[in-house]
Order: sequence, then C-alpha cells, then structure tokens
Amino acid sequence: MKQRFPAWLRLGMIVVAVVSLVGGIVVVVSDDGSGSEAASPIEPVLRQPKIGLAGPGGRDDRRTLVLFDDGRRLRPSPPATQVAEEAQANAIQTANLISRSTAWRMLPAADYRSGQLNEYQAVVYVGTVYGAQLPPALLDDLSRTRLPVVWMGSNIWQLFDHTPALAGKWGWTWAPFREDKVTTVSYRDTDLRRDPNAGVDVVGVRVTSPKAKVLAQAESAEGVSSPWAVHSGSFTYLAEVPYSYVGAGDRYLAAADILLGVLAPDAPARRRALVRIEDIGPRTPPVEVRAITDYLSGHGVPFSLAVYPYYADPHGAANGGKPTFARLVDSPELVAALRDAVARGGTLVMHGYSHQYNETDNPYSGTSAADYEFYRATVDHQDNVRLSGPVPEDSPEWFRGRVATGLAEFDRVGLPRPDAFEFPHYGGSAVDYQEAGRVFPMRYDRGSYYAGQCDGGHCGRTDVSYREVYGQFFPYAVRDVYGTVVVPENVGNVAPAKFNQHDARTADDILADAKTHRVVTDSVVSFYYHSFLGIGDLRKVVEGIEGLGYRFVSPAAVAA
Repeated sequence: MKQRFPAWLRLGMIVVAVVSLVGGIVVVVSDDGSGSEAASPIEPVLRQPKIGLAGPGGRDDRRTLVLFDDGRRLRPSPPATQVAEEAQANAIQTANLISRSTAWRMLPAADYRSGQLNEYQAVVYVGTVYGAQLPPALLDDLSRTRLPVVWMGSNIWQLFDHTPALAGKWGWTWAPFREDKVTTVSYRDTDLRRDPNAGVDVVGVRVTSPKAKVLAQAESAEGVSSPWAVHSGSFTYLAEVPYSYVGAGDRYLAAADILLGVLAPDAPARRRALVRIEDIGPRTPPVEVRAITDYLSGHGVPFSLAVYPYYADPHGAANGGKPTFARLVDSPELVAALRDAVARGGTLVMHGYSHQYNETDNPYSGTSAADYEFYRATVDHQDNVRLSGPVPEDSPEWFRGRVATGLAEFDRVGLPRPDAFEFPHYGGSAVDYQEAGRVFPMRYDRGSYYAGQCDGGHCGRTDVSYREVYGQFFPYAVRDVYGTVVVPENVGNVAPAKFNQHDARTADDILADAKTHRVVTDSVVSFYYHSFLGIGDLRKVVEGIEGLGYRFVSPAAVAA
C-alpha cells in the first residue's frame, strides 16, 4: 500500500509506546497474569451519521457545492480511471474542510446541470484530472455567478477558453504548469513548506492588473516565484490541489484558511490549544498520571487522557516472556488517579479497547499500546511500517462488540463513559470509522479516508478501495464525510528517538509547527504526550504554546 503522506501525520508515534511497555512499572494483577474476566458488554445507543452537515462553528443554513472529477475526460481522451480515485479523495478532504464553514453536497463536475449553482451559497471545484470533462453549462454558470467560487488546480484553462473576457475582468490569467519544483508557499507573512515529492503540479498564474489580489506566492528553491492563490471579485483560484505529501507546517494550512475566509468571512480570529495524554492503560503507573494531573491542573490547563481499558501482552513481550493481561478493574490505584484527573479538569477519551489485535504481531509484538487494533500492519525489509487493510473479522458488529465491552470496563470501575473515540495509531477501516460515528458524538484524532466512500458524490459507502489510505489532519474542528465531529490533533508529539520511518520529534519541533498554524484565522493547535516522558517537555510545550498566543481549552469546547 502506498503512503503518500509522512506517516507521523496519520499515525501515532509508535516508538514511545514501545519504550513505555519496556520501561514502565508493572502492576501485578494476579499470580498467573490472566487478569479479571471481561465486563458484560453495554450495547451503545447508535446515532444517525450527519453526513453533509456543517461542523462546529459552521452554518447548516448555507450549503456549498463541491464539484470534482470522476475520471471522465474531454473526447477523445479515455477515462482516467486510476487518477479518479485520487480525485475523489481530494474532494473528500475538501468537503471535510468546508464543513467548518457550511453544509455541503458533493457532485461529479461532469454531471452538473445548468442553474444548479442557484441551489447553493458557494461552489468549490477540485481539479485533479487533467482534461476533465467540464460541461459548458458549468463553465457558463461559473463565469457569470456572483456566488463565492473557489477553483483548485487543473482545468482552469477551460474556463478562460470558454469566456476569454474573464482575463480582463479579473486581472489575471493562467500560464503553463511550472516545470520546476515549488518548495515554499508564502502566506500571511509565513513560509509554509511544500514537499518536493509533490511534484510539478503547480499551475502558472500571471497577474495583469490590480483587480487581482495575490493571497499566496509559490517559490522554488532557486527563488523563482509565481502566485499560488489569487482572488478577484467573488472568484478565488489555488494553483494546485494541496493534499499530496502534506507535512508539518505545510501549504495545506493556507488552503484551509483560504477556504474558511471565502466560505465563512465572519469566522472569529482566535487561537485555541489542546493537549492529550496518550496511551493510558491498566499497566500505566498511577504516579505518572498524578504527576501530569498536578502540573496541568495546577497550571489551569484543561486536558484529556486517551485510555484503553484492556491490556494484553499475549506473548509476554514486555513481561519477561510471561503472557500478561489486565483490565481497569485490576488497577484500582490507576482508576483512582484517573478519577482524580477527571475531577481536576481531565476528559477521558476511549483509545480503542486493547490497542492491539488478537495474538498477532501487528506489526510488532501483539502488545497493547504498541500495535494496531483495527487495521493490519507489517514492517517491511526497509524497516518501514506498511498498512495492508482491515483485519479479517472487520464488520460493524465486530467493531461495536469491542467498543461495547470497553465501555463496560469504564462503567464497572465508576469512571465516566467517554464521549470521544481515538483510533489506535489512527488506523481503521471505513466500516470502523463509520461505526465510531454512530457510537460516539465525536472523534479526537486524524482521519483515514478511502476512495469509493463518495462514489457519484454520495458519501457513506463502506465498500471502498483499500489500495491507499488518505490521511488528513485538521487545523480546526470539522464534521467529516463519516458524519462525525472531529476534534483535531495536528502537531504530533514528543518522540525521543527515530523509529521505523518516523523521525525523532522535540518540543521545539512542536512549537515551530504551532507557530505556522497561526496563519489559520480560527486555529486549534493540538498535540499529544506520553506520561512516561515526565513533566519537563510537557511544560516546555504547554507554556511555549501559550507564549504563541494560544489558550488551552477542553475537547468539548472545540466540538461545541
């Protein structure tokens, strides 16, 4: 399976979890290591997904039409079947961002009919397929409308060829694709990165009069510059579709803010922050939880704790070869520490059921907090983690069964039932993500999306293509194409050492990325942290983020 995006953007840093399993204090649960029997499952109340509705801060009384390429191209070119998957994924990621501002509907551009724009308050076209079939009716309506329009990427020449007068009206026109590699996009006095692997898919733009306002500049390593985003009248153009090889501090942030500015010009200018304490399980030393609670609560910082309620080490990999299992009920001191954390401003997040899968190395040792739970993973000959698809048992019933038992584990020790779910390592099938939205009012993670979810513009399908996982982080809260509110995590974590394809990450790295997020008008910067790392780096990140002008809030405040 291809991995288009740097893995740390989609997956939790596994290295720190492995270190915690090896170096953590062992809580003895029974002589034979078997732990208690599972709690009786609690059948959750299922919700209807709200696909297409606005997310937190958005308006459902306004709708944006999201047009995308479905592979049909101008004759005599054959259909672009393979690129069509990427085109749909690009539309999915665009719709996710749009939800911060308005409700939305997705439609293949080739199916557009004359006058359909009149049913909406804005339109966004995502141009992925070169030479895509754009109906004359669409080009007519776009050239005449006064609605806000955002056009991303390819095929802008079709609009100018259809209505040549637009160049004079708007004060800019298109030029051929740049042949060099753009490495920087400058937006709001900030240089944002563009991975050179993203290629040469940046359209040239030529400004001819002051009627056009350049919003962002694209620059190569050699210093060659051209407009990356330009605005004139009610029309905004982005010179690429900015979702390939997205990394930290990426030009993607400019696109997210431009969409927000066009679709929700009255969005508040504010900077909020989130901190999540990661991989808390029945074997986590209570002293670590108490130390972090003391610091964050004492500093007036709301926080969350990502908890998996069942610990499994079926091969004894972290316990001297002895298979070991434990549940929250087997760790009363930890439960007391969690209860105290909640009383002092903490929010519990369900971080899977066991954070591992059966007795399988997935991809490491089958041990909780190290492995994936809802998706298969392996380590290849180059020591890179590769994702290979859903687990064999994957189904709505299987997912809900694990969640139902996990929620029962929280109930039987008197902890509040979590309202948010986080997929271990952000890995799950379309089925699992859809079901998570039916059980929990929100997720707190980065999303995994798949071609086929929105065939024909109709989102909600789970018979998707798993050839590629399209990962996406968010600079603000959204309601994604699963219909679920997503509280973002977007600047990663402190990781003391390189592991697999993941680079080490310092507190300074997180702060540098938090600084770039200030280009987003209504920014939420969000990181996570492992309790066994102590307080030093946590303090540095928290107080550094505050120094950048952010205010820490709870997940519920962001999701409201």
